[in-house]
Amino acid sequence: MSSTRVKISYLILAVLTSIAARIASDALHVPGYYDLTGVVLAYELLPLPWALAASLLIPAILILYYKVYMIAFWIYVVVGLAYWITAKKIKYLHVSFIITPLIYAILWILLYAVMTNTLDYMPVLLRMKGFTVLIMDALFSITIVRICTEVTTRLGEKHSFSMKHITIPIIILVVVIGISYYVVLDNEWSVTQGFKDYDWLQRFHTKMDFVWLPLGEKGINNYYYPHDRFERGSKGYQVWIGMYWIQGKHDVADVGLVSQFAIWDQNFWLGVHGCPKPYTYVDVVYNITKINYKGYDAWLMEGGMISRSDVQPYEEVRLRGFFITFYDPVKDRTAIIYACATEDNIGELKDKLWEVVMSWDIG
Repeated sequence: MSSTRVKISYLILAVLTSIAARIASDALHVPGYYDLTGVVLAYELLPLPWALAASLLIPAILILYYKVYMIAFWIYVVVGLAYWITAKKIKYLHVSFIITPLIYAILWILLYAVMTNTLDYMPVLLRMKGFTVLIMDALFSITIVRICTEVTTRLGEKHSFSMKHITIPIIILVVVIGISYYVVLDNEWSVTQGFKDYDWLQRFHTKMDFVWLPLGEKGINNYYYPHDRFERGSKGYQVWIGMYWIQGKHDVADVGLVSQFAIWDQNFWLGVHGCPKPYTYVDVVYNITKINYKGYDAWLMEGGMISRSDVQPYEEVRLRGFFITFYDPVKDRTAIIYACATEDNIGELKDKLWEVVMSWDIG
């Protein structure tokens, strides 16, 4: 078997490992990304130029799964080089187990802060759950790769390996990717079929892993806003209607649950729309009631938040509305339905918002 052929096979193996780990983590609702596994594997199996190619190819392909990799590809190059320097170049493996996860987590948080105009909040971001999840994600990825390569190396000392020994794990990874992707389509995206179109609203469905990075949570957002949402003085100004579809089970009776997802989503939105130093906080919650929503045991909460507009000059706004939370045990998903308008307009729009929320085919 030629040297080039072996390198190509290892490159394919590394790329598929990252893709399989990333999609499987969503299929299994495991916090974290685990997309670093293939990068580390590449630096264990391949010479530097080929490993660098893997570091670029992995996020490039993952763009097809989640577009955030378009702005995050450089992280894998930097982290891969950090691992190569510590583990392979100077051969301080124990140092690589500390440095590599830290760099991985810090760079993701830094990217988040830059994209959302929240660099001033870095000390807060580095103390949040998301930072810890990223560190554990990278540490687990490195550990798994090291164990696998160590076992393979020892077996290789006793047995000769042929091309089929590389082909078998490649086939297994392709199968894992296919099954995991099917599960994600069913578990995460099938819910989008229940959201209808309305003449006065625009509809969107987006993956939220990067938005909720500080929380260490994953899922999607199904949301609407009016055509005149960005027109100051209009009834639709700053109106939101939607549903977070979050991986895993959370306490749906917890007001803090609603608060944290809404706050970080709003701040992210403000930041990417140019608002300097975005802020959002809940100022009132009332009428917390247990209800039945589409057959689910749900909680209704009314209240509001103080935030900033996403339209220059980014003035402070008071948002008022309602939230509905429930857990779907079949999908293992927590739902947070939200609908809000400005304090001046909520009285006129509340019934209309309720009409939209009750028209969804969920459950």
